[in-house]
Amino acid sequence: MEQNWTAFWARVSDAFHQALAPFRAVAGAFGQHPSDIQIWCFLCGVFFLAVVAIQTYGDIMLRRRGAFATGKVIGIDKSSDGPDTPIIEFADRLGKTWRFGSHLPVNGTTGNVGAAVEVIYDPLHPKRAREVGRPLMKAVHLVVWYAVVAGLMVLAFLPGLISN
Repeated sequence: MEQNWTAFWARVSDAFHQALAPFRAVAGAFGQHPSDIQIWCFLCGVFFLAVVAIQTYGDIMLRRRGAFATGKVIGIDKSSDGPDTPIIEFADRLGKTWRFGSHLPVNGTTGNVGAAVEVIYDPLHPKRAREVGRPLMKAVHLVVWYAVVAGLMVLAFLPGLISN
């Protein structure tokens, strides 16, 4: 049985190693010879950077042209492994109802279904909406995600930090 598992994981490892061949070739063209784990750290870092950049772009657009509305907590999302987050509904200037899931954990106000919540949204793209306030939690959330990206990039580019 142990030999079967060892053989299985050897095949999986080889498949992942082969999947990285194009990235290894690009790195070789620049005179670099990263380990497989460094390439994976780089790819994960790029993925997380894209996700965080999209979030940051949305925040910048809200600061530039955001409109305010009063929303209502209509539910609590308990489905993820992370903290519970509120689901908020609001009406834009035209009276159309929009719903979004906050990326911030519930607090004393947003932990109660039916609670009123101030919302900022983009009138051109009302799906881009966030809770107003909670600047410390928003800053911590942003710093943690950029720290994850920075940590992955350090692991990816620091030679000798991770060996094969």
